[in-house]
Amino acid sequence: MHRALDPDEPIAADGSMTAGRALTIYDTNPLFGAYGWPRQDPDDPANFEPRLGDERRMNERNRMLMKSLIGPLDWSRCEDTSRKLLINTAQTYYGMRGRQIHSFSMRGPRAKAAIEQEWSTPLDRQIDDFVRHAVQYGILHKAEVPANVYPEFAEVVADTKEMGAGCPPLKTDRGHQKL
Repeated sequence: MHRALDPDEPIAADGSMTAGRALTIYDTNPLFGAYGWPRQDPDDPANFEPRLGDERRMNERNRMLMKSLIGPLDWSRCEDTSRKLLINTAQTYYGMRGRQIHSFSMRGPRAKAAIEQEWSTPLDRQIDDFVRHAVQYGILHKAEVPANVYPEFAEVVADTKEMGAGCPPLKTDRGHQKL
């Protein structure tokens, strides 16, 4: 009985990646780093800074959308349209922020530090503070931006208690459950 080899597992008795004419997919397909081309270091600033620059425009757009919602947390926020806008904008903002932080942290410590700095502007701190207050006053509920889908949001509001009666929760999608 033979077991399947992993793509990077040696295939020859001497531990090399080639045995006679047997080659791995990495030896035959240039898209997978074939022909012995060295793979680029994903944590090298030269490799991740161009992507960081590409993401910056979309980050600014999402920041500006959240900034446009910063204001008094009064009963007018409980109106259906205003409430849905706040929930959807928070989901978009924290979704993008979480995906980028996760993606860059997989590259290595330098890339992780760069993306965390990118998402640590004074405006980001102001947005986080606004969202904490919205949760605290019951205008935005933690369940409306579910932790299993938006871990960055969950981290920001982890120590925030919903103290105010605020608005009744909207029926929202919680990943695989309906609330």
